[in-house]
Amino acid sequence: MIHSMTGFDLSEFDNLSWELRSVNHRYLELNFKLPEDCRHLEAALKTRAKAHLTRGKIDCTLRRTMATQSDLYVDQPLVQSLLSAIKGIEDASDRAVSISGLDLMKWPGVLTNHRSRPDDEVVLNHFDTALERFCQTRAREGDATRLALLEKLSQLEATLAELKQATPDIIQRAQARLINRFEALDLTADSERIHQEIVLLTSKADVGEEIERIDAHMIEVQRCLAEGGPVGRRLDFLMQELNREANTLSSKAIAVESTFGAVDMKVAIEQMREQIQNLE
Repeated sequence: MIHSMTGFDLSEFDNLSWELRSVNHRYLELNFKLPEDCRHLEAALKTRAKAHLTRGKIDCTLRRTMATQSDLYVDQPLVQSLLSAIKGIEDASDRAVSISGLDLMKWPGVLTNHRSRPDDEVVLNHFDTALERFCQTRAREGDATRLALLEKLSQLEATLAELKQATPDIIQRAQARLINRFEALDLTADSERIHQEIVLLTSKADVGEEIERIDAHMIEVQRCLAEGGPVGRRLDFLMQELNREANTLSSKAIAVESTFGAVDMKVAIEQMREQIQNLE
């Protein structure tokens, strides 16, 4: 199966939610945004993610759902410590310090909820579930891209088949034009010289090797799409090779048909290359 590098999933559990989103990237880059009391799980979470992902810039965010009033808890010992510290500042500075209860609640750790510290295994298991759904999303997008690539590949094959069929006639017409030019200019060239010119023209216009290489590259593209897995880099390389051969076809074109055929091939190859940039 082929996976896209772009994807999104929001998985909500009892009092936790995992948000996973990804964009294209040359390598695998994992970024975790976790509550302070869950940061010790980052290494384990990355290990789990690397087992399923190979490319893309992945942002993984763990959030807690809003606590109800009954869940709220004020850390009284911490509040007393803060009040003692404020009293010490007042005594040392001989000035009163104005602070409200709302200011105290904003202090880290003063206002918490009993459910805010989930069990480590629960967090990891929820992440596995979210990761599985996230991978399914990327797989669906990857399959849609695969079908689009196969459609473009069919267009490329059709253009190449037309060029194969037209090439012998194109060369024959070019040879005839060369002979007519000699005759129109009334050049006294011997038959051997005319033969050499025809051979040279045929050699320059012969695109048999390029067509064979394009055929081979397209077969490899089809194999990669059928095999699946992380094939994005290989497909990108094959697009470069296909484009190289299409450029050679264009440079050897001696007729309008072959010029237009090469242009159509280059357009299809570029469209395929843009879609391949999204593949893992």
